[in-house]
Amino acid sequence: MTTRAYNNEKRRRRQAELKAGIAAATAELHASKGVIATSYADIARHAGVSLPTVYSHFPTQDELLRGCTAHVVAQAPALPIDRILAAPDLPAAARLLVAAMEAQHLHFEPWSAWREDRVIPFLGEMAAGIRQSKVELIAALLARHDVPGVHREQVAAWESVLSFDLWHRLVREHGLGRAAVRRILVQWLLAVVGPTPAPSPTQGPRRRT
Repeated sequence: MTTRAYNNEKRRRRQAELKAGIAAATAELHASKGVIATSYADIARHAGVSLPTVYSHFPTQDELLRGCTAHVVAQAPALPIDRILAAPDLPAAARLLVAAMEAQHLHFEPWSAWREDRVIPFLGEMAAGIRQSKVELIAALLARHDVPGVHREQVAAWESVLSFDLWHRLVREHGLGRAAVRRILVQWLLAVVGPTPAPSPTQGPRRRT
């Protein structure tokens, strides 16, 4: 490798580390004060770099949020999809899913608690994508265990029960213990599907033969 190629590689590595450091500093600020209240000047001070340096790596807020969220997501606990789908029965799958979602809620809580996905389009689109992935997993899980009934309604109910907002309200606002919340959420999930399909309201009584 020539000296010039070595220097170029070293410079690229240094720039990548600098960009990662800015993204990490941004994530810390977003956790402590939210996206809206965080300025580029705040980020430059917190990262220990100049303001032009921040802009050179992240010219727009969307690019900044993309780098910041990538940093946060990379450290998040993985959702054990294969284990959940391989559970022997629906109660076991529900327990695994609730525990996995709790781990994710705990990780993302410092950022999710600001609810800025409702006012910042980039975060709203990201939240919608995550929601859709969860919907697809739930639909696959209910189909895997041959749950009868209208799956669209059941999937929507499960997704709502597993949402960050509900978990956060039970744990932080009502002050319930996390073990109790896990138990409650599992009970609600299973109550949605019920032991047997509900009778159709249009179905009349059977005739005697």
